Amino acid sequence: MYQIEWAGMARNHFKPGTPDRIRMVVLHATAGSYPGDFNWLRQGGAPGREVSVHYYISKRGQIFQLVADQDIAWHAGVSRWEVDGRTVYGCNDVSVGIELENRNDGRDPYPPEQYAAAVWLTRELVQKYRIPPSQVVRHLDIAPGRKTDPAGFPWQRFLAEVFAGLPDAPSLPPGEQLRQRMLDVAYRAAGSGLPSAWPFFTQARAFNLGMPVASLIARPPAPRPASAPNDRERALALPDGARYLVEVYARDALFAAVGPDDALRAGETINRLHAVPASPQRMALLEAIFRAADPVNGFQPGWAFHQYFLQHTDELGMPISHNHRLAFAPGLNFACQHFALDSLCSPVGQWQVIYRLSEIRRAAAGQTVLAGLSRERAAQLAQLLLDDLFALRTGRRYQPDAALIQYALGEELGAPLGQPEVAVIDSVPVALMPFALDVVACRLPAPDWPLDRPLPPASPFGRLTALLSGHRQLVTGVLRLSRVDGQRLPPLPATTAPLLGPARQSQPLIDVSLFAGDGEVRRRPIDTILLAPVPGPTSLQLVNAHIDARWHYYIDHTGTVFRLRHERYIARAARGVGWPAEHLDQRAVVIAVEGSLEHALPPLRSAVQALVQLLRRHFQIHPDRVRMIDYTSNPTLVENDKH
Repeated sequence: MYQIEWAGMARNHFKPGTPDRIRMVVLHATAGSYPGDFNWLRQGGAPGREVSVHYYISKRGQIFQLVADQDIAWHAGVSRWEVDGRTVYGCNDVSVGIELENRNDGRDPYPPEQYAAAVWLTRELVQKYRIPPSQVVRHLDIAPGRKTDPAGFPWQRFLAEVFAGLPDAPSLPPGEQLRQRMLDVAYRAAGSGLPSAWPFFTQARAFNLGMPVASLIARPPAPRPASAPNDRERALALPDGARYLVEVYARDALFAAVGPDDALRAGETINRLHAVPASPQRMALLEAIFRAADPVNGFQPGWAFHQYFLQHTDELGMPISHNHRLAFAPGLNFACQHFALDSLCSPVGQWQVIYRLSEIRRAAAGQTVLAGLSRERAAQLAQLLLDDLFALRTGRRYQPDAALIQYALGEELGAPLGQPEVAVIDSVPVALMPFALDVVACRLPAPDWPLDRPLPPASPFGRLTALLSGHRQLVTGVLRLSRVDGQRLPPLPATTAPLLGPARQSQPLIDVSLFAGDGEVRRRPIDTILLAPVPGPTSLQLVNAHIDARWHYYIDHTGTVFRLRHERYIARAARGVGWPAEHLDQRAVVIAVEGSLEHALPPLRSAVQALVQLLRRHFQIHPDRVRMIDYTSNPTLVENDKH
């Protein structure tokens, strides 16, 4: 049982209504963090952007009510949905809105406390107002051309739990339940969700483009204050003056023009990037696609990597990672960028030498020879690249003999796109994991079966594409469709290999300092660490951070650490901080942290602690010299960091 705390609105940005108007529940994500996003909502938004909402649920599971249920809050905007058999334009009049504290980038998690509170509240509203399953929706469902929220929310699981045991519980065959869960996993890995009857998905299936890897969003021209959320408008404005919706799949990107209201018009042509000839429009689309994967560098036509991409797009697929640096051996580093179907790397300083992961793996197996790489070195480099790829996309270590990895490699499914998760379909536990060309399902002995534990015999694998096409045939001893109706399954060979590799104990370091250029070399030894809280989001902060030389490191809300500058160079954020005689710009390593450490989730706090400890050991820094920069007025120092 949860307590609902009445907060009310500071301004009357709502209209009076009656309880009998309520026929929908709409879930949103704030694209901000508590308390900034909560205060912004309670104030009614900003001039010209007046908003309100009925409920707000924090990451800690606190439920605040800002508008009475019967009153009409301004949360849905331009929207449309089928309600009780009729099409409603403007869903505010018939709905209750729930905002979830979340960055809405598809990577920020919804903690168990928040998720459970959302299930409880929605279930209460559903029962109180007799709302059917088809009328519990996301903002992205009722405004699919404009909105992406709540991105990354486990929607199909949520609906199943809200209506579990209720008279109106949806009744779907197990195969359809599994299909919906797999699609949900695929789109959440891309930082989005699949709206109802989404034409991009239909087009991607028709062209066999694989799974979604990114749903592009518009970025404001300058970072917004932390107290002003931006719920991620979808339409992108390109230099040709047109506005487009852009969705990136493993093999290609799709885009379509939108009207003045940013809505996708019925029958609008959906275009493929591959079909666009060389033109400013194509370059602008490439820049947006690469910028989504690599906020620091975007698309660089003069780079050998990106020239190689233009010549081998069909073989590489779309970008799914930053261009960053990997330490291979003392004095030998590699620049690396992962794509949906392959990865590229190049020895630092030898940009004309480009290796592909697929070629490196063949060289490691003795099937081909690569200049400059012995068979042993090829095996080591392949392991390094794969471990980096799995760490960035799944948070797990690459384990070549793992059953799920062996299956994905054997079926040539491309890069992993997201973390595995467990669903229970018709009382049968199934592990789901998205890859570039498919989503894999594996039947588990129990819902709490550890993913780094070996599977027993009779544990089949299934694929989303097999479900979509209706195939149920056996291929190489593996059932393509994971049946969940209790049918006896043929046994698999006994194995001691785990289902998947172990979870990484720490977040990966994405080193982009290679591309930061030269800077002002410090003239004093390092003896101070400065922590600088910044509003975020990551995609806005990193674009010019390496050029402006503001920080050495950036840690985002998921705990991922970005190395922006070599420590030999000063960071400008340290100038003017502390006493002038301290010369902290000459002495300090500066770590920017997305959001407030006071309200940070464990992944961010753990990453800060780990990085601070690493730097302290490396530079022999005393604990008293770890300090916080306070930007609330003029930059000043706060007492030693206690986090």
